Amino acid sequence: MAEEKVNQLKRRVILTGVKPFWDEQLERLFIKENWEFFRGTDRLEQTRELLRIYNIPVLIYVWPAERQAAERMNALQRLADVLALTYEYAVEAVYFISTAAAVKGEMSERAADGMALVAEKAVKVWSEWAVIPLTIIRLPEVYGPDSGPQDGLVARTLYASLKKKVLPRMDDETTPRDFLYSADAVYGIYRAVARGCQGEELNLGTGEGLSARGFADWVRNVTEIPDIYDDAASFKSFPYVQPVLESKKAQHELGWRLKYDRKSGLAQTWDYIQAKVEADQLEAQARKQRIKWRVLGREIIPYVENAVGAIMMAGIAYWQQGTTVNPQTQLDLNFVYIGSMGLLYGKRQSFIAMVAAAFIFIMGSLARGGELISLTYVPENILHLTAYLFTAALTGYFADARRFEREAVEWQKRQSQERQSFMKELYEDNLAVKDKLYRQIVNTDDSIGRLYRIIKQLDSVEQENIFTQATAVTAQILNVDDIAIYVVGKDGHFLRQKVRMGKLAARQPRSLRVEDYSYLQVLLQEQTIFVNKDLLKDTPDLAAPIVYQDKVIAVITIFGLGFEQWSLYQQNLLSITTRLISASMARAYRYEQEVQEKRFVAGTRILQAEEFRKIIQELQNRRTLQEDLTVAVLKVVMDDLNYEGLDRRLGHVIRNEDFVGVGGDGVYILLPDADKKITAMVQERLQGAGVATTVCEAVG
Repeated sequence: MAEEKVNQLKRRVILTGVKPFWDEQLERLFIKENWEFFRGTDRLEQTRELLRIYNIPVLIYVWPAERQAAERMNALQRLADVLALTYEYAVEAVYFISTAAAVKGEMSERAADGMALVAEKAVKVWSEWAVIPLTIIRLPEVYGPDSGPQDGLVARTLYASLKKKVLPRMDDETTPRDFLYSADAVYGIYRAVARGCQGEELNLGTGEGLSARGFADWVRNVTEIPDIYDDAASFKSFPYVQPVLESKKAQHELGWRLKYDRKSGLAQTWDYIQAKVEADQLEAQARKQRIKWRVLGREIIPYVENAVGAIMMAGIAYWQQGTTVNPQTQLDLNFVYIGSMGLLYGKRQSFIAMVAAAFIFIMGSLARGGELISLTYVPENILHLTAYLFTAALTGYFADARRFEREAVEWQKRQSQERQSFMKELYEDNLAVKDKLYRQIVNTDDSIGRLYRIIKQLDSVEQENIFTQATAVTAQILNVDDIAIYVVGKDGHFLRQKVRMGKLAARQPRSLRVEDYSYLQVLLQEQTIFVNKDLLKDTPDLAAPIVYQDKVIAVITIFGLGFEQWSLYQQNLLSITTRLISASMARAYRYEQEVQEKRFVAGTRILQAEEFRKIIQELQNRRTLQEDLTVAVLKVVMDDLNYEGLDRRLGHVIRNEDFVGVGGDGVYILLPDADKKITAMVQERLQGAGVATTVCEAVG
């Protein structure tokens, strides 16, 4: 039970971005302090799954300091992807580990790392837009155990000295640079996260820079490396600049202090690198030795086995009084010996075995009393030796042919795999193009089929239905979840929310005063699409006008755009969509003017029963998009009133968005998007105009 409580109290944090050499030190520290530590991978989907499954509230993103420009461009794209996931899964706080090179030095015209500066600004703007707290932590060059040959000037220098390579050194000998031990850097990051530091820019560092000469003295005092700035020594420049930043704010906010001085930190780093280089060299030597013995074994074993076979044949000949022919089976065992060597190892070993067998045969014949000269005159002996040669050639040929065949098959297999890989890549490219074209033709936002379905959805002459369908169509085309449509009032000074969809849209005000919003003033005057490029608060990401007879009658507002949706393509889609909606709305206005007498009771704005039922049905349909839509129903107490008199009294009492119509047993007023408080206020206003009403559950 106690263990379960401890697990429940654990907080979660995920580390993503570039993989620094000190990541394991950071993980050990968080785990020691009872945190659950997760790592984001290069695969975005795995990071998505971690955020989705474990509901991680804190994200640490490490910017790749001292990397090639192409890698940092990829890092910007990855940063945008990770921030999109952060917003999608409601991460509570983000800690961006930047580099001191993102800050312009006192004597510099610009920051040394422009990409890091761009990344910092992008993350700040995103934080304001997403309303997720951000803390930027800047680090100078970090050195320490676990560092590799490419991890900064310190590591490069120490590794190069041990591997007898050209030493790096600063190309700018006047600008001091700061160096921070990894344990201090890790502790500072942990303190910022553990204390819940939010909305801050913190610099970690010693606050004391080293010049080129100071760096050389620091390294020489701790290690056995000769003077880096010896004029006779060869070197290569190290141009990456890490300026010295003030860290008093971090010390005050976090209670962070340096635990290691430069000398002890470098000594521990030097000990680690020495041990690592020595271990790597020993491993390389051992691996080289293993490969050498493996190759040597493959070359020597056939000769050893051949020699063992020859010794066995000589022993058999000695045991059988100078002959290798078995007296019971009349089989010459030399044939078995030669054939085995040929089948196992090919012609080379088979001919060696043949020579050994011939020697054993001749020596056996001599041992039985024969003479060397006379052996050549005996046809049986010549035939026997010829049989040895034939056996060696035949079995060796079979073995070599089989080996050549295997090599040919392997070569063909490699060629087939290469061709298959090429064809697979070609197929996947073609498939991607086909899918893209298919989506464009059949199921994409700019296809003819899609536009046709959109036009069909907007093919209506009912204004209320068009507003509802306009919301659904815009959400479908632009792939967004939060949309609100505002109707412009008759005087043009106010806008009233007509339809909304999504949580962000639900938070928007129900009425907008034009003079309070500069974007509305520009949009109504210029009748062009508005793009919130400055990410202003209380302002939609996109807004577009619906125009009828050169006058803006409604405005579509869109919220919660993802990073990838801030494009001219999205703006073009919205422009096309609003034109379609405007065309449908114009058709509905013309229809309403033509059937004015049929829709309304003569001389009034009171809807006929049939038209009133259509409005009720449309409001019910709108609830599929706007689940929180409430509609108050008021029944008018007619008594001494007639339709004309009621219409005069309602003239300036109800909103343009409200509906008055004839129901089954009287006249009703529908108040869309009205709660109990608003309904009571409207009833009081109606009472003041001489119209008594009662609240109903539905139209009778």
